[in-house]
Amino acid sequence: MLEILSITPGSPASATGFRNIDKLISCNGSPLNDWIDFLYSASGFFIDLVFTRGTVIRRLTIRRNPSTDWGFVFQDQQPALCRNKCIFCFVDQLPHGVRPSLRVKDDDIRYSFIQGTYVTLDTDDTEYAICKHLTPLHISVHTTDPSIRGIILGTRRDEPVLHMLEKLSEAGIEMETQLVVVPGLNDEEELDKTLDDLLTIPGVISVGVVPVGLTKYRDGLHEIRRSSGEEARRVVNQCNLWRRKAVINRGYTWVYPSDEFFIMAGLDIPPASYYETCTLRENGIGLLAELMETSGKEFTGNGIVCTGSLAAPFLRRILNGSDYHVIAVENTFLGPDIGAAGLLSGEDIVRSVKKLPDSYNTVILPGVMFNHDNLTLDDFTPDRISQLTGREVFVIRDLEELA
Repeated sequence: MLEILSITPGSPASATGFRNIDKLISCNGSPLNDWIDFLYSASGFFIDLVFTRGTVIRRLTIRRNPSTDWGFVFQDQQPALCRNKCIFCFVDQLPHGVRPSLRVKDDDIRYSFIQGTYVTLDTDDTEYAICKHLTPLHISVHTTDPSIRGIILGTRRDEPVLHMLEKLSEAGIEMETQLVVVPGLNDEEELDKTLDDLLTIPGVISVGVVPVGLTKYRDGLHEIRRSSGEEARRVVNQCNLWRRKAVINRGYTWVYPSDEFFIMAGLDIPPASYYETCTLRENGIGLLAELMETSGKEFTGNGIVCTGSLAAPFLRRILNGSDYHVIAVENTFLGPDIGAAGLLSGEDIVRSVKKLPDSYNTVILPGVMFNHDNLTLDDFTPDRISQLTGREVFVIRDLEELA
């Protein structure tokens, strides 16, 4: 039976008369033990629900429009909290002043399936995923060596992962995996060993290799560093070696170093074909190649395009000859090593724009800066940025919007 925490006002559930005192027994004939069961059985536009209200068993049919949520929030729907203390945890590196939701450390296998968030995996997660057949999953592997993985996860004990990945694969579950490279721990020979291990598991359908992200707020945290240029080149070369092996083994390239590794190594960003059917854009993998495909288009508008230090050189190349002016906004909020546009603060945007001549009266901001509530890391809205800078602000999700 599934307990309801709340009903969203104006939703189909609300309009049908459901209350938070109701308990759902089944949906379209399928018994409901948790909200994942509900998601599986409630994917259509009509659902037939059997539920209890007090001691009375009732039945109602609900209809919804496309892209409309049913309006149920269930008791066990909150993400499970992370019990690890990863040495590069980004939450531990955040300053005061970020919105509260960013301080939540989650590690929930259900959200790995639903939203694509990465989880570290344990035995219970593995059994639950197999029972519910949650596929695909997104797994933070980092290394297949249990002792090194324990150091990275900050648990001070062995953290084996290979057997769990094998069990998931045997159950027909696909996994997109991630390796965050920490120099001196899981790079060089250890990276080769991890990729060798993962290549033997059919269910591991991709590996994203990304550099560790370090803010300026690391007092009291484990002493780690980012890869040097030479080390970044070695990572890219190792990935390219395993890409060739994967083509022989699987028929596709399988492992993808992040855009940032190419930049750190001083290498050209590969063409879009390098990424084949890679779906790891949210990890900063293949984004710049996708961006460069817009080169040669005619951009007819004008204004200041704000972005992070990583994308700025590429945007300048694309918008060269247009009336758009690209500025790389220095990330003073989190630190100079953070160059992603999605981690820019409203505070830094305001500071940078205020330095510009008044003739630049239109400011274009990347949509990845804002969450679903249209807030930056430090709770700035586009309207607030407009008020503080005295400029007209536009938020775009795609460069095509400038054409």
